[in-house]
Amino acid sequence: MRRVEIERALPVPRDPGSRMVNQNKKQLDAAGELLALWIDAPPMEVCHEHVATPPGLCDAATIQGLEQRLWQFNAIFDAATDGMMITDPRGHIQDVNPAFTRITGYTAAEVLGRQPNLLNAEWHTRAFFARMWRQLLREGAWDGQIWIRNKDGVVHLQTLRIRRICDADGVAVNYVGLFAERSTGRLGTRPTESHAHYDPLTKLPNRLLFEGRLRQVLDPNRPPARAQALFLLGLDRLTYFNASLGHALGDELLRALALRLREGLRPSDPVARLDGDQFGLLLEGVKTAEEAAEIAKRLCVSLREPFMIRAHQGFVTASVGICLDTTAGYDAEIMMAHAEAALRQAKQGGRNDFRIFARALTSAPSEYEQMRNALRLALERGEFRLYLQPRIDLASGRWMSAEASIRWHHPEWGILPSERVESLAESCGMLLDIGHWLFAEVGACRRLWSRLNVPNQVLAIALTEAQLTRFDLLQSVEALLGDQDRERFRLSIELPATLLFKHSERARDVLIALHERHVALTLSDVGPGWIAPLLMRRLPLQCLKLERAMLSSIPDSADHMAVVQALIAMAQALDLEIIADGVHDERQRMFLLNSGCLLAQGELFARPMPATQFARHLTQFAPAASAAGTTPPDPL
Repeated sequence: MRRVEIERALPVPRDPGSRMVNQNKKQLDAAGELLALWIDAPPMEVCHEHVATPPGLCDAATIQGLEQRLWQFNAIFDAATDGMMITDPRGHIQDVNPAFTRITGYTAAEVLGRQPNLLNAEWHTRAFFARMWRQLLREGAWDGQIWIRNKDGVVHLQTLRIRRICDADGVAVNYVGLFAERSTGRLGTRPTESHAHYDPLTKLPNRLLFEGRLRQVLDPNRPPARAQALFLLGLDRLTYFNASLGHALGDELLRALALRLREGLRPSDPVARLDGDQFGLLLEGVKTAEEAAEIAKRLCVSLREPFMIRAHQGFVTASVGICLDTTAGYDAEIMMAHAEAALRQAKQGGRNDFRIFARALTSAPSEYEQMRNALRLALERGEFRLYLQPRIDLASGRWMSAEASIRWHHPEWGILPSERVESLAESCGMLLDIGHWLFAEVGACRRLWSRLNVPNQVLAIALTEAQLTRFDLLQSVEALLGDQDRERFRLSIELPATLLFKHSERARDVLIALHERHVALTLSDVGPGWIAPLLMRRLPLQCLKLERAMLSSIPDSADHMAVVQALIAMAQALDLEIIADGVHDERQRMFLLNSGCLLAQGELFARPMPATQFARHLTQFAPAASAAGTTPPDPL
């Protein structure tokens, strides 16, 4: 190290008005060698040691000692196997060592002057970094693990230590970050602990690590812990999002959802990705079902807020199954089984909801088998009923059409809704039988209305995937329409948007064939994830039906309101009618009417009712409603 480097290494006062080091005086011998140096500089702190430099004459031996020490520091910095990064107080990188380059792939020239966030893998929440900086400012040190992204794009879990360096006055002059030589869990080609215990997509713990943690907290040999609650969260219709926007955006949605879950929980609460669309949460201190229900409600509300994915707004809902440790006998396997049973109940109940495990659910499998067996006999016993739910003209209040659905009138279990019937039918292979029954019953309803001179109405039937792919749909439609005047009885077929993507060729052929038979066609379950105006223009569609979940947060969510208004505007531009499903509030009705949506259905107007009851009320109230512009009263 040259003498000029010694001079540069000497401390420089921060006060612009103070004497600078370049005013120091040198004493040389006859050959020009340095004998002594007059130093006039303030004290400084080096490596936590207070080094006083009072004004005076520093001889050559002292200079050589300082030169030797600086050389040692430089050698240690270059030879260290741990990566080192030095920043100024504002976070701009001032120096890195060769080990930093080996670990991250970035050379010193590429990072000098930049900030450390160039390594950000974007797998930590803002709250994580806020806690890090609070600790640094308060204690001057932070130790932990952090996900970083190398120059080649590889993400790995890195052990990091950060220290604050202060001058003699206690003012921060630098921050030093130390990166462990061996990454904790590099997501490269060789199997590591990260592969075994962490999900590579979301960077959350996987099922193996989560269940290990669950067994640990429930271990009877450990000291008694606070009450634990296990939440299993299953995303509803994730395949719909993947089908509409692609799996790449679907993966980004999962990562954003994982961050939102992590940000909404305490740092000590484990959260893991257990399966493709299933997440697990283990919350400490939840003692009662009421507390668990309140947490589940907040989770569902949080997930209903839109996700911004590459300029796309993504919407998802979730079903939640909950089990408290007191109901599982503090056994991890039983606790997981109970939470899974509760999650199934939530999905069968219509999704976007939660269920808390109760002892009664333990008998669910046997009861479920009984219901499946009973369903096979229900057709022979005539236990199915046709129900119709009116669709209202929001401007005039008239009943314009109705949606047909099935109900199961069981002598012991009561009336089972269509969602439960379809779930049971799918599990025992009876969806096609249910479809045949529904078309036949709608045909019988048509003949009854013809004899009774019931006012002209459109009846809508929703198709399932089995009906689209394996059902003799066109023959059933021909048999339903028969030789009657088709203008008197108008049939509408509803095709879910997910099936249009999943079976695009089959769906297109079926829609064209139905259109040739004068059947009205509706694309149902249209939400923010499905926007393809060009495709809709090529298909013989007459109507779009908004996804029911879209209205659940209106008018409280400005984002959902904006999406609904955009969909209505798109439908108007394509000359399509639009139907809103699930209206249960007068404010929702006014919002839809003011936005240009003229047709709606929901509990605000009328719940589904037997077909004969629908016809009777339609005959009695339709003329009066037409004249007065009011809605017929709710018959239930």
